[in-house]
Amino acid sequence: MAITVKKNYQNTTVRVPRHIYDRAKTVIERFKVSSFNEFVVQAIEEKVHRLTEAEIDAAFAQMAHDENYQRSSLKLANEFLKSDWEAFNSGATHEPRNTSALPAKTRSRRHI
Repeated sequence: MAITVKKNYQNTTVRVPRHIYDRAKTVIERFKVSSFNEFVVQAIEEKVHRLTEAEIDAAFAQMAHDENYQRSSLKLANEFLKSDWEAFNSGATHEPRNTSALPAKTRSRRHI
């Protein structure tokens, strides 16, 4: 038995400059988008996604200037310093031991 999900839609009216509308219609026809509505919804989703990502990136960029974050980050790094050093010195590796099985470019980069 298939479960149907009812989508919640909101009708709205959008005024679009004629030259943008004409360009959009051309793209819709060329790429065989099912409808102008689908094209507009996808464009809005993409823009919202980009703005959200930019907002997140900006928040992370602020961390570079946040003294409290810098202090807690250094404290956390220092707490793992000993175990990180032990792991480094244990010789554990995730790289293949037989480097001849690697492509030539990869082998040459490993010796730099």
